[in-house]
Amino acid sequence: MDYEVFKAKVRDLIQLDLSSYKQQQMKRRILQWIARHELNDFSGLFNTLKTDADHRREFIDYLTINTSHFFRDQGVFDYLAEKILPAIASSQARIWSAGCSIGAEPYSIAMIMLDKKLPFAEIIATDIDEDSLKRAAAGVYYPNQVSQVPTSLLERYFTTGKDHYQLKEIVKRQVKFLKHNLLTDPYHKGFDLILCRNVFIYFTSEIQNRLIKQFVASLKQGGYFVVGSAELIINPAVYGLDRVSYCIYQKG
Repeated sequence: MDYEVFKAKVRDLIQLDLSSYKQQQMKRRILQWIARHELNDFSGLFNTLKTDADHRREFIDYLTINTSHFFRDQGVFDYLAEKILPAIASSQARIWSAGCSIGAEPYSIAMIMLDKKLPFAEIIATDIDEDSLKRAAAGVYYPNQVSQVPTSLLERYFTTGKDHYQLKEIVKRQVKFLKHNLLTDPYHKGFDLILCRNVFIYFTSEIQNRLIKQFVASLKQGGYFVVGSAELIINPAVYGLDRVSYCIYQKG
């Protein structure tokens, strides 16, 4: 089985279109996985994915780069806390964290909103990986994942276990987690803020272009779109965006 056949079979099996990702980077990651698990080749991997549900979940988690921690890129969160979140705050404000992984990003937003007593209607957090969503909903994190949480917020919104931190219910209930495939599922509309950071850098330029257009269409007029530090939008005006700060754009 060659890589092209493998991609087609994986698309049918787990609804993940590997053709949308940068081929050299994705193929290298998959070959590393095959070597790590001593599966010999693409056929060996595919047969394992078909028969082993645990392996299938771990493989999806590996491919979708589910690593994260709270307040990642502190400068971005400082600007959000000081400028953006107070500007959008209202009882109708809607926020979407796309590709939320283990929930650190939307929970970081929720803590800021709670700490500053900023009103909002909902924070939706989505990801393609169900295991990551379950971990996010559980709200259990390890010391390295909360190392950038300000001390005051860590003391206020977490309880400390033997080797972990448990997020308190007051924060957990602010975020609604949903499974969503950015490539195939419809996008909801009417958001004041959308964050999609360190996600679409892994896609081809054509897919990136399509995703940005879909995100912008999901924003309210004047809404904000936040990308990752390696995801600079070269010509934001093409998408109807204005750059307002590092990694942050506004729909004009």
